[in-house]
Amino acid sequence: MRLQHNKKYVLIIPDGGADVYRSEGRSPLALAHIPYSDFLASEGVGGLMQTLYPDLPKESIVAQLGMLGWDPHLYYPNGRASCELLALEDIYLKEGDLAFRANWVRMEGRVLASYNANYIFSEQSQPLVEKLNKALRAEFPDFELYHNGDFRNTLVMRGVGLEPRDLHCPEPHENHNVEFDVANLISGRSVKGCAVAARINKYLSRSAQLLTSDAANMLFPWSASKVFNLPAFNKHTGFEGKTALVGCMDFLHGIAKAGALDFFEVGNGRPDTDYQGKGAKTVELLSNGYDFVICHINAPDEASHMGNLKLKIKALEELDKFIVRPIVEYFQNQPETLGGVMIVPDHYTNYAAAHNQKTRVEAHSGHAVPFALWNGWEHDDTRYYNEDDVLVGKYAQEPISHLDLLQILGVRSANREKVAGSIS
Repeated sequence: MRLQHNKKYVLIIPDGGADVYRSEGRSPLALAHIPYSDFLASEGVGGLMQTLYPDLPKESIVAQLGMLGWDPHLYYPNGRASCELLALEDIYLKEGDLAFRANWVRMEGRVLASYNANYIFSEQSQPLVEKLNKALRAEFPDFELYHNGDFRNTLVMRGVGLEPRDLHCPEPHENHNVEFDVANLISGRSVKGCAVAARINKYLSRSAQLLTSDAANMLFPWSASKVFNLPAFNKHTGFEGKTALVGCMDFLHGIAKAGALDFFEVGNGRPDTDYQGKGAKTVELLSNGYDFVICHINAPDEASHMGNLKLKIKALEELDKFIVRPIVEYFQNQPETLGGVMIVPDHYTNYAAAHNQKTRVEAHSGHAVPFALWNGWEHDDTRYYNEDDVLVGKYAQEPISHLDLLQILGVRSANREKVAGSIS
């Protein structure tokens, strides 16, 4: 395939949009009224894409690193925290430092009652970060706590010189209603790991004492990770055009910064996100010289984790109306610029698992996700965009690897050396 640099490309990622749930044989994607997503399928080609691995965590950063051309077996930083830290201005890790995602949580006695402190918002969260930093700075000078957004924070431990795998950090979202002893929350897998864990637990115990009367009464660190580095997107892929990422999630901002992509923050991670703003920004970037735009929408994933089927369907319909529609209309009005538009979730997020109060790991399943691609020249028998209808598509006989997404979309040349570790 020869890259055409006068063409423009769009990748739409409805996070967690795929689902095993069926009502009278129909998934949330099939139940939703999504005529413009269906247009991509009926006017283009469909298929399946493998985005997760049995030996890596079932999470978005793994899937989306590969979707953007970086093999997660080479670049996944043992956790998401160091990637999320990059979303903050002028805060970086050095070799030997560790970063942890640190949730504000709500404990009822020793039981974890809420992994997000009943979804505490930033207005309440930021003062708590400042409170702990002020009170504990002298006693723990090697600890730094930073606020990302709402219940999400990053805890940095400087100069520890430990591999993330030497610590065991339970994930709060997997452990609702589980009893924890804050003095022994983190454990070590080596002698040095045990010593570091003991110091972290002391910090957490002191924090809990200070938070007794607050809406969030405990800090819960997890996803230990070290410095996150990526080769620049354009150099790594050979794509010479301007590339941008439209989204709001901190891990995506971190990927963009590490990979030298332009990042535009629009909306939030909830089902009430600014769909219209995301669609408008994507079209604006296409009109202003960008050749490849990635638009990420976290709403379907969050609705799934809430166990709210109606909300998931609504999220899929809103993103179709306010994001897919203006993108389709842009290329209908300028057909000579159409390189390719692809819609593909990063993974399944199964409403049924969340509805039955199973864990988020069970909600994130390893199924190959459905995708549709409209490029103006490829066609097959796919008529609707959903998990079942794409099975007649050109790329459905054997799921493609997410490492091949950019090549199929047209952003990466077929004669460009493939990323090591691609799934066959």
